[in-house]
Amino acid sequence: MTRHPAGRARGADERHRGGPKPARDRRWAASLALCAAVAVGVMVRPLPPAGEDPGIGAVAGTLAVAGVAKPAGVSVVPGNAGKLYADFRRIGYRLEDVRRGSGRVPRVFVAAIPHDIRDVASVTVRKAVFIKSMLPLILRVNEELRQRRDRIKALLARTAEGRRLDPGDGAWLDAQYRRHGLEPGQAELLLRRVDVIPPSLVLAQAVEESGWGTSRFALEGRALFGQRTFPSAPGLVPAAKGPEAGFRIKAFDHLLEGVRSYARNLNTHAAYLEFRKLRARMRAGSDGPGGLDPLRLAEALEDYSERRGQYVETLKAIIRVNGLRELDGARLKEAPQAPLAEFGA
Repeated sequence: MTRHPAGRARGADERHRGGPKPARDRRWAASLALCAAVAVGVMVRPLPPAGEDPGIGAVAGTLAVAGVAKPAGVSVVPGNAGKLYADFRRIGYRLEDVRRGSGRVPRVFVAAIPHDIRDVASVTVRKAVFIKSMLPLILRVNEELRQRRDRIKALLARTAEGRRLDPGDGAWLDAQYRRHGLEPGQAELLLRRVDVIPPSLVLAQAVEESGWGTSRFALEGRALFGQRTFPSAPGLVPAAKGPEAGFRIKAFDHLLEGVRSYARNLNTHAAYLEFRKLRARMRAGSDGPGGLDPLRLAEALEDYSERRGQYVETLKAIIRVNGLRELDGARLKEAPQAPLAEFGA
């Protein structure tokens, strides 16, 4: 059995290691509706809001609000795995190019794992569909974290020079402390809690927790990381536990929401304090995900599973066998994608 602390660490003391506390679910606004449909069952809809950050809006496109640019992109609901695989190839999205550093990842954000991924006979195709679907989402969440982190560092540098922040900047920085369960002035802890996670490690955990996207939680709830929530909260009941289970698995309207929730979990929950400390030490010699060693960071995730050391070794094996470290230097394309209707045509 696997347990996954899913909540935000409470209070300002990073030394506190309290039990799991489920995080609040984040839902799309009810007014967001499907905006277009294209060929062979691929549907396009607006992207969800970029989490809790008051500086990121909910409108697709590039939007600069409070100093954080919202990435533009295409959000698609795939009709089937085979068509999605073909579409990725047709638009030039090839993992071999990304691994070599000769290709950037398109801003195509898949809303849900294709419903028939279990039926794909080719293991190679099934893995490619999963990785290609997840990688843009992971890179986008890291992009958001990097933007927020850069702004925090810039404001902290300004205050260290003795310069006063204007009211808007000051309010935004105070909001970041509150959002991450800290008191104003705990700058070092704030930077620990606003940082990227190597894509290879995120992919490995998604693979292990969802069975390459084939689990019921992944297909029904867009839940790829097994995060728990309260029995009374929206979510999926584990079948083995029955209706009286003491927890539910958090469900999401969009895979992107699940990746954001996972990142917030590792970045804030007390159970992953050692993970954040280790990442901060690695930061001394690098300022990008390519310099963060996913194999060493995986060793700080024993608390993610009751399997503990065995779980860590499984993550390492997934990273090695599938060459996932080669994806840690990947970046999203800078320009928005072609018109929505061209995807899936």
